[in-house]
Amino acid sequence: MCVLADWDAVVKLTEGFNGADMRNVCTEAGMFAIRDDRDYVVEEDFTKAARKIAESKKLETKLEYTKV
Repeated sequence: MCVLADWDAVVKLTEGFNGADMRNVCTEAGMFAIRDDRDYVVEEDFTKAARKIAESKKLETKLEYTKV
């Protein structure tokens, strides 16, 4: 099955991502497809996955360390 997607939108959502982040987006998109009982991914899966990974990256940068 060939899926047409607006890759520009996905690229904008993943700006600043590294290779591991992109792998996580693809994996998460696949998980969204599996949860919907599909054996293929659609644009919405990638969009939701990119937003989910971006949100988790925001949390990563908010770690604050205090001097002991």
